[in-house]
Formats: sequence, C-alpha cells, structure tokens
Amino acid sequence: MNMSKTSWAEPFKIKMVEPLFMSTREQRVKAIEEAGYNTFLLPSQLVYIDLLTDSGTSAMSDRQWAGLMLGDEAYAGSRNYYHLEDAVKSFYGYKYLVPTHQGRGAENILSQILIKPGDIVPGNMYFTTTKLHQELAGGTFVDIIVDEAHNAKSDFPFKGNVDLAKLQRVIDAHGAKKIPYVSIATTVNMAGGQPISLANLKALRELTASTASASSTT
Repeated sequence: MNMSKTSWAEPFKIKMVEPLFMSTREQRVKAIEEAGYNTFLLPSQLVYIDLLTDSGTSAMSDRQWAGLMLGDEAYAGSRNYYHLEDAVKSFYGYKYLVPTHQGRGAENILSQILIKPGDIVPGNMYFTTTKLHQELAGGTFVDIIVDEAHNAKSDFPFKGNVDLAKLQRVIDAHGAKKIPYVSIATTVNMAGGQPISLANLKALRELTASTASASSTT
C-alpha cells in the first residue's frame, strides 16, 4: 500500500453547519475602531473567523454528542466524575481532583493557593486572565520567553520556548523561594499559538528541579 498519497477528502462527515455573517472590509474596519481595537469588545456577529480563542469552538464528534445523552447528571456521586477522576490519576498521578468550569476558574484556585504577596511568577509570555489571577494573588509576572517570540519575521520553530538564561537571572535576582512556580503555556496564545519544544521543557524541568533541591538545603 502506497502511504505517500493522501486524499484531499476529510475522513469524517459534517452533520451540522452554522451560517455566518459575511462582513465587508469597511464593516470590519468600522467595528474594530468602535471597539477601540479591543477584540473582547467586538460583537461576535461581526467576526467571520474567530481567532480569539479555541475554547469550545470546534465541532463535536458523534461519540461526544452521544456522551452528552449518556451522561450521568446526578447532583452528587455522578459516575462520570469517577471516570474523570480515574483518568486524571492514571495520566497525571494526582491524588486529588477539583473539577472547574473552565481553565480560568482553575487559574484562580491555583494562584490563590500557591502565590503569596511579593512572589515572582516567571512564564513564557503572559495570557490575559492568567496574569490577572497571578496579580490578584499578590504576585508579579516576569516574561522569560525567547526573544524570537517577539519577532514576527523570525522562522524559529519553537517561539514558545523558555529562555533558560532569562529564568536563571530571575532566580538570581529574587531567590528560588520567592518563585512558587514557572507558568508555562505549551502553545502560547499571545504569540499566535507558538509551541514550546519537548527538549526545552525537559531542560526547564532539570533547571527548576536542581534549583529547588539547592534551595531546600540552604
């Protein structure tokens, strides 16, 4: 079988479509000016291609739709919760699980638990709500992403990478005990969805682990 040839036909059927309003360039220019160039203030009906978020924007499979119908909606003790708990324990190894309605809610819980006033939170470029929750908890975000992430003309393949030298300077300046965690996005929204490499993640883990070990002995 020749696997080098691929078909242009998608290997799935689309069972539902949603009509979209086709705005003109003049309408789009007028809308973005009236919104003060803030995409959060744009009325959704004027947005033809929405690149603001990927949350809940993709089509669901027939298995997912079926799962909605088969879901246990019990107020407490839902069997679906235990399915989720088992999956999290299996893949992540965490003993406890607190489901949230979305990532923003989880960010708030995480920030309130881990961050103390005056703490420093390094990260590979900020995300709006993430940074806000860190600041509300009393922390200060510091960008440690590679310089290529700020250069739209750069062809560097992993613009989400952490600049380990930048992180080391933050550690040297503030001390490891003032850094509760390093905030990492595997695809950096504010850089256009740029990815971080697995090699960079492994190097980052080695640096933070060795720093934490040295800090605990002092």
